[in-house]
Amino acid sequence: MRPRTMANLLFAILAISLLFLAVGALLPATFVVEQQFIALGTFATCNVFWLLTRCLFRKGTSLTKVHYSLAGGIAALILISRVVDIFVGVDWLSQDSVAWFKQILSECLRLLSSGVLLMAFWEIIRGYQTSNKRVRGQKLLLAVTMFIAVFSTRIVVPSLPLEPDTSRFVYLTVRGIAASAMLITLLLVLWIQHKDRLAHSLHQAQNEDDIDEDELLYTALQQLMIEQRVYLNSELKMLDVAHALSQPEYKISKVLREKTTFDNFNHFVNHHRIEHAKSLLTDKDSQRWTILVVSMESGFSSLATFNRVFKQQLGCTPNQYRKQLSATV
Repeated sequence: MRPRTMANLLFAILAISLLFLAVGALLPATFVVEQQFIALGTFATCNVFWLLTRCLFRKGTSLTKVHYSLAGGIAALILISRVVDIFVGVDWLSQDSVAWFKQILSECLRLLSSGVLLMAFWEIIRGYQTSNKRVRGQKLLLAVTMFIAVFSTRIVVPSLPLEPDTSRFVYLTVRGIAASAMLITLLLVLWIQHKDRLAHSLHQAQNEDDIDEDELLYTALQQLMIEQRVYLNSELKMLDVAHALSQPEYKISKVLREKTTFDNFNHFVNHHRIEHAKSLLTDKDSQRWTILVVSMESGFSSLATFNRVFKQQLGCTPNQYRKQLSATV
């Protein structure tokens, strides 16, 4: 989904944190210290989920320093708690000496995590009646999934009269299903909103009375390339672009012939890839990257193709281009 939004970044952080949670839970009980180290990665669950819900359903500046500070404070408490567990596990601290501190941390985290979950649920249902039908569907889907996930893991499973070993297995299974359901639902909402933004951009262009249909399509095509950088996909085909723009392939070919100097779709895509590669070759942050890495990061499927296309367009190889720039600096 390009351009990437803050919601995309928060979703990635949440997914990675839940992955750490799953890995830690699946390790055998004898791997105590390993579990504690892995648990360091679980600092971004409820707090990041709350931030994500604000990004999904609020317009304008949805996150401020206050929101980041609260989420960061919760993350810090979780990390402190995990570090204390590690110190106890490696016998740097005794369990008895930090029991009171762990109890305080545990109660604070339980209160804060419940609080941010409630705030996340409020963000989801907030403004439900005044939202359009499409947004209401997203809110309803996410709210129902969240309610079932929280209710099953925090109320139903703990109240079941099961043996300790069985109870742990059931809890981990239900928690895994609930976390997976939440991630899938969040990803679906992100994708729907991404498609809505694309459709909105195309609709805005269509409202310009002085632009003909081909110009509209060319504008949308340029937006895909420049703003969403779909050319970074090495397997990009004209059919993919046609589906993204809801237009037949022949119209895209026609626009490229009439509105650009490129012979075909591949030349058009490779032009944007080369422009991206040039920026990587000149960027200080990627100066140490090999030409192979630059080619892959620019959307080319092979180094040979990258070198050939680069030389066709600029008259020199990527390595020569980089050396020429270094010599002029």
